[in-house]
Amino acid sequence: MFMKALISKGLGCLDYIRKSGMQDRWGGPFNGQQFRQRIFFDLLRHFAIKAIVETGTYRGTTTALFAETALPVYSVESHPRLYSFSRMRFRHQRSNIHLYNNDSRAFLAMISNNATVPKEDVFFYLDAHWQDDLPLREELEVIFTNWTRPIVMIDDFQVPDSDYSFDDYGSGKTLNLDYLQPAIAAHNIAVFFPAVNAVEETGVKRGCVVLCPQETAMDIEKSISTLLRYPADMDH
Repeated sequence: MFMKALISKGLGCLDYIRKSGMQDRWGGPFNGQQFRQRIFFDLLRHFAIKAIVETGTYRGTTTALFAETALPVYSVESHPRLYSFSRMRFRHQRSNIHLYNNDSRAFLAMISNNATVPKEDVFFYLDAHWQDDLPLREELEVIFTNWTRPIVMIDDFQVPDSDYSFDDYGSGKTLNLDYLQPAIAAHNIAVFFPAVNAVEETGVKRGCVVLCPQETAMDIEKSISTLLRYPADMDH
């Protein structure tokens, strides 16, 4: 297993050297979705975010955008080859990027016990899900148990009554509200979706959801027009 991982990391380095253009395969940060970027920057402007945590570095395209904020960025990639590609990509760049090669759940548990990582007002971008490995429930459990006022954005998520695409791996493995309902109920989490439909978005038009504590939700509703609370007719 160790030798296999070592070979995979070596291949990741070669991928970067030979095919560095692969780093922006999905059209840019957040899948090339400009409205999604607006959501992110609206949240960043309004809240005193202290750090950014990303699960699913892939080849570092969105990670690079996060790094431009000058905030500390903690990003994890489980695949050794992709991790190595990103290590090469950022080897001469900002010192605020901290990359890890690990399972996303183990990574979150680890940094939850790291005193140097802020434990309040952190933005989380969750994109480590793939086919049979859907860690979102466990990721949310760690986040909402160990961080105060987290703001969580999940990629590839079903937006109700919209044309955004999303991940569906079969029965019980669709990235939607039903899948996350246990975590939402357990932690009294508020839910927000993009304020525009897919036709007004750019890039690959993947859906997303933003989750936060109720105290944060009230502030988002008052101040951020790029997000809509779900359900829209709920009492306050």
